[in-house]
Amino acid sequence: MELTITQHKMANLLKEAGASLFTPLVGADDVDLAVRGADGQYVELRILEPKGGLRKFTVGRFRPKPYVFFLCVTTEETWVIPSNVFERFSQGVPNGPSHTLDFDQDDLGEPIGERLRIYRDRWKLIAEFRKYRSTMSDPVALQMMLAMG
Repeated sequence: MELTITQHKMANLLKEAGASLFTPLVGADDVDLAVRGADGQYVELRILEPKGGLRKFTVGRFRPKPYVFFLCVTTEETWVIPSNVFERFSQGVPNGPSHTLDFDQDDLGEPIGERLRIYRDRWKLIAEFRKYRSTMSDPVALQMMLAMG
């Protein structure tokens, strides 16, 4: 499998965070990279790019799993979003044909991007998955966990 420029960039950032990377076997269309973090835990990544320079990311049908992340990549930032968080904050029907996460969409008076800012450039969520797994799906609990070290 040949990696795109964006996938190469993400792979290098993950290596710097202490992760070991693997490309999936042929036929694993829903996984761009498999990662073994510094703690030995494996996770799967989907790398998404916005269309038209916006902060809007769309994926087809998927089933959220605790060890699957969507890396939403813009020119200025990368969001490390657990799949269940992506599903919860995206537009689309559960098990529907597609889900779109728009970081600029208003969510009770603030953009979703601000509400999910704890996931911005958080490589340690992948590299140290086991440590953060229990709080990963709750942005407030995750923020407290990260603050405690």
